[in-house]
Formats: sequence, structure tokens, C-alpha cells
Amino acid sequence: MVRRGDGSSHRFSIGSITRGVGVSWSPVRFLHISDTHWSKEQLAEGIDSAKRMTCLRDWIRSIRDPIDFIIHTGDWVHRGQVPGDDGESTRAAWGILQELEIPVLTTIGNHDNRRILVDCLFASVSRQLAYGNIKLQAFDKIDERLAYHFQVRDESFLVLDARDVLAIDPKGRLCERQLELVHKLMSETDRRWTLFLHYPPLPLDCDWIDRTMLIENGQALHECLLPYAHRIRGVFFGHVHRPTCTWRDGILYASAGAVGMHFPNMPSDEKAIMQSDPIAFANYVTLFENTVNLKQEWFLIPSPSR
Repeated sequence: MVRRGDGSSHRFSIGSITRGVGVSWSPVRFLHISDTHWSKEQLAEGIDSAKRMTCLRDWIRSIRDPIDFIIHTGDWVHRGQVPGDDGESTRAAWGILQELEIPVLTTIGNHDNRRILVDCLFASVSRQLAYGNIKLQAFDKIDERLAYHFQVRDESFLVLDARDVLAIDPKGRLCERQLELVHKLMSETDRRWTLFLHYPPLPLDCDWIDRTMLIENGQALHECLLPYAHRIRGVFFGHVHRPTCTWRDGILYASAGAVGMHFPNMPSDEKAIMQSDPIAFANYVTLFENTVNLKQEWFLIPSPSR
């Protein structure tokens, strides 16, 4: 049986935007998931990521509260990036969440088959009426990467793609054109923005993560955002397989814990070790007029005997 966790809740206040008399604010609610690592085979002893993703689908079905969209911040599958991958695993993982009939959007992770994942996203957006409440503003393949932005009611969202050459994997790097896009979008409007990407832009106080998993030019992204910090709702990412929150210079950076398996993340931890904890994580995020509320939720993975 899949049970919903109580979750921990965090509230972050941001600057207000002047609104006309009589104009009401409708909160936007999204579910942030990450690192499902779907695979036909067990990833390690006790780690059945295909089963865990099915549990994720069932848990989302049990949620009684509204969800405007689901954002998956990458690593849908475990070996989608290897040469010769036929995309079968990506299509299978994508199809599981499509059964929910909730809009699903995505970033590109270092384990993903970028071409197939982009095809899945485009196909779903073009055929599903469920995406009608989401105004897609632009899709742009920048230097073979996927960057796009969209709007839900009064809120704007930007998805970036930091996957770079294999030589620096599992680190990421944002191309200059994406940094220019960030500056352009932030400076040309007075909208509130939420950003999504796979890799953490800033250090997370963990030895192995800070050495091997960050965006190499993440500080450049942070500096792009600084002048507009009062309009940045948050920067949400995955990759580190643990839920984290960092508040820096008035900007919230938050990761979703993994669905597929977990890694250690204490300050002195020196290497990644797959951990088969029988729980999986998700963030339920609500954007109120002047507040961001982040609930770090968890659900149980049934043991094989159940």
C-alpha cells in the first residue's frame, strides 16, 4: 500500500506586485519530482526503479489537492544517455505519468535521452487538452539544448538545460545563450519567475556533491538573477537525490529528493552510494501572491512481500 507522508513545510516571503483594484490572485500549485531512473533491471540490490515509478503514479493519484502541473527535473531513466539507446525506456517512463492526465513538463538530466524526451514532450503538448491551462511561450533548441518558458495564470516559468559534454559529466554547464536568455526574460518584464533545471547551481555543503555535481558556471546564473531577486519565486532542481533548501541573497534554491534511489548528502560524505531506502520524495509547491510554500512530501515503497 502506498501511503502519503506528512511532509515538512517551508514558507518563503517575496516582494509584492501591485495589482489593480478587484483583481484576485489564484495560487499556482505544482508537483516537483526528480530522478526516477526507470529501468527494466534492478539498479542495485533492493532498488527496483520501475516499481518505484509505478508507486509514484499511484501516490499522485491519491492526492486530493489541486495540481496545475508536474515538473520532472530530469533523469527519467537510468541509461538513456548511452550511445545506441533506442528510447524504449524513456517512452515507457513518460507513458506512466501520462496516465494521470495532468500536464507533465520536464528538464533534461544527465541520464536522459535528450532527443526522445523532447519528442515525448512535444507530442504530449500537441495532443493533450490537459495542457490548455498552460500557455507555452517558446521552445528553443539552443546549441542542441532544450530551453523553454511557459505561463500559468499570473506565474511565469523558465526551464534550462545544463547538460554539457560527456567529459564533465556529472557536472553541468549552461551555455552563454541560455544565460543571455535569462537576463533578457528577467529584464524585459515585471513578471514573477520560477526556474527549473536538473543540476544544482550552488554548493550544497556536501563534499562529493560540491566536487562533482554542480553547474560549473552556476555562480554566473546566480549573478544573472540577483538584480531580480524580488521577483524570483525559486530555482528548483534534482540530480542530488535528496531534498534540500538553500536561501542565498534572497533567492530560494530547492531540490526534490529522488524517486529511484538516494545518495548521502551530509557535509563530510565523500562519495555517492546508492541507498535503497523504502521511501520516495516529491515537493508540493504553492505560489501564493506574496509567499512560496514548499512541502517536502514522501511516500512508502511497499516491500516485495506486500
